[in-house]
Amino acid sequence: MRAVLIAGLFVSLAACSTHKDFYATGGSRADGVIDVAYDFNSLETPVVDNNQAYTIAKSKCALWGYADAEPFGGKTQTCQARRGFGECSAWQVSIKYQCLGNLGQVSQPVNYLGYSTPVAPAPVRAPSYAPNPAAAAQPMSKEDFQREQVQKLMQENVSYEEYQRRYRMIMGQ
Repeated sequence: MRAVLIAGLFVSLAACSTHKDFYATGGSRADGVIDVAYDFNSLETPVVDNNQAYTIAKSKCALWGYADAEPFGGKTQTCQARRGFGECSAWQVSIKYQCLGNLGQVSQPVNYLGYSTPVAPAPVRAPSYAPNPAAAAQPMSKEDFQREQVQKLMQENVSYEEYQRRYRMIMGQ
């Protein structure tokens, strides 16, 4: 009888439903693609809210100037950790979203919570690496220089990873 109770305990633990949150894992502004994912292990049965994934993807797309997002369809599940004999003990499930709409036509990006925040559209101009002649007469503060470099970076059409790398370089992180 005791063995049956122990076996029942292991079966119930193996089927433990656990709420999992999505998080952004990458993307490309130029391609209009956002990747969102959640993690779980072998003792969990993940319970996810696909609306949360959509909200995150739409928010990222809006920050890049797109109007909406939609999933490509399907999910990719990859093994993140293995046990001693090679069986997988932890997985990551990712969903790829396509950003929709024309760049620069969105005036109110949506944040992760789904609230709109008014944002003025940034003026579109070609990146200029030449110093401003009027500003050359006076030295620029570190904060002003960083702000100017970030503005130039935001106007360039680079991937999310490249943007993050260059932003950290500018900010000295």
